Formats: sequence, C-alpha cells, structure tokens
Amino acid sequence: MSLTLAICLYNAEEHIKETLECIIAQTMQDFHLLIVNDCSTDGSIAAVEEFFTLHPRQYELVTLEKNGGIAKARNFAISHARTKYFLFIDSDDLLEPTLVEKEFRTISQDKDLIGVSCWNDFIDKRGKKIQGGTFLGEKTKEGFIDKASRKKLIFLPIHTIFDREYAIKAGSICIEGFPEGRPRYQDFCEELDMWTRMSDFHKEGKAIITLPEVLYHYRKSDGLSSNHFNMIIKMRYTKRNNKLRRNGEKELTFVEFYNTLTEKEIKSLQRDAKAADSLRNGVFYLKRKSIFMAAWEVMKSIYYRPGYIFDKLTHNFIKKK
Repeated sequence: MSLTLAICLYNAEEHIKETLECIIAQTMQDFHLLIVNDCSTDGSIAAVEEFFTLHPRQYELVTLEKNGGIAKARNFAISHARTKYFLFIDSDDLLEPTLVEKEFRTISQDKDLIGVSCWNDFIDKRGKKIQGGTFLGEKTKEGFIDKASRKKLIFLPIHTIFDREYAIKAGSICIEGFPEGRPRYQDFCEELDMWTRMSDFHKEGKAIITLPEVLYHYRKSDGLSSNHFNMIIKMRYTKRNNKLRRNGEKELTFVEFYNTLTEKEIKSLQRDAKAADSLRNGVFYLKRKSIFMAAWEVMKSIYYRPGYIFDKLTHNFIKKK
C-alpha cells in the first residue's frame, strides 16, 4: 500500500456520510484511509463509526488533543502517514468513483511527477451542481516547469495527490510564525504555500500536472461573505516569500510580513477583499431572486476593484482549452 487518503474532520456531521460513500465507491481501494478529528463537538465521530459498522473497511481514526485548525490538522496527517503518496479529501465534498485511480495511476507511472490534480466543479449545500468551478493547473510537465521557473504561485485544489517525501522536504504546510488567536491566518490558503514550495523542485525536473477532467465536486457554503481579506493577505504573504526564497534571501514569518505593510498597502488589500466579498454576496442575492440587492453588490464590487469580476470569470468559470 503506497497511498494514504486523509480526511481532516471538524463538525462535519451533516455531510461526512455522503463523503464516505464516495470513498468506498472508488474504483481503486488500495489506500490507507486516515481520518483526523480536530476535536469535533457535534456528532461527526458517531457518524463515522456508524458508517463503517454498516460498511466495513479499514480506516484509522486519530483525535487531536485540542482543536488547532485545518492547517495544523493537515500538517499532522502528512507527518503521521507512512506511505509514499498522499491525498486530502475535504469532509463535505464529493468525488467521482475514478478520481483516486486516475490520479494515482498518473503519478505512479512517471518518476518526474510529484503531484497530480484534476478539475472540480461546485455544488451547493444540498449537493446540487451550481455554476462555476476550479479549472486551474498545467496539463503538461513542460508547462508546469515553465510556470514554476517564472516564480509564479501554484494554485491547486486540495484534492491533489502528491509525493509525501517532496512535501516534507518543502516544509509541508506552514504553521509557524503566525500570531496567536484568531483569525488563524495559517488556515487560509494553507495548501497554496506548500504547492508553491514544492514547485521549487522544478529545478530537478519535477512537476505537478492537472488532469483536465472534473472528478471532484467542491461544496460551496451558502450565506453572505466577509472574510476575503484574510485569504488575500495570506496569498500576498506567500507571494512575497516565494520571491525572497527564489532570490536566495531570508523569508519572513507572517508576523514580520504583516509589520512591513504600510497603511496604503493594507487599504489596497482591503479594497480587494471588499470587491471579492461584494461579488460573492451579489451571487448570494441573485440565487434568492433579490435582483436589486444582487445588482447593488455587483456595482460595489466594480467600484472597489473594477477588474475583479473579469479575473473571477477567467479563473473559475472558463475552462482552459
């Protein structure tokens, strides 16, 4: 057995059984199933145990000593595993029966691949398909190496199978150097830093590619949005460190990075966040047929950052040819 499939679980009682149904329906079952419980306070663990009583299968359940957030849970899972390859699945998402088989077959047949991903679309809370998806990632090794050599950030979804040894060499998921308390900045875009660090191995001819096929269904939460600032500032931090690292300079902790930001830079990032929040809120109102509120939120998004809507359409709605 050379693959660990891990689910980091926190209060996912509502959807975990549906996700586990997708796991046991995979056409490839030769993997170690690891479930990391980040101190759930609902009935998640009872749901897991009941599921496997009805559908017997090997699985390992580890409960952390205290709740530490998704980044810490994922970092633990990577270090706890003992297999060559590793794959995360979110506890409320759905996957096609061939996802594991297709990603594993691709990565295991090419020694130059240290990661293989795929496209995903979006579903709502009830599991119904909605507009949009993530259609990112280079389809060829040559394309990836070219992108990595230009010091670009590597945006990939969490359901990317990867070589655990190279992830550990790259530092896994960074959880050090962040301020105590909330917001937990380490929990935002936590995998972006790892993929980007792993891209440093392009110098050794290593690559991460994406299968241009929707094999994963990402569940989008309902409700109004107001947290894009934390995501945007985390991405800016990752971008800064990527440039420093590639230039042979000392990287910054998140606290050090935040302290270097000027008031003007923070205000600019806040405008970016407001544009993102407003656009998402516009979609929220549109689904509820509140046309006036939807139009108002979209106009606010354009006011805060005119190009944001175009970027969103390019990256999340238009499939690469």
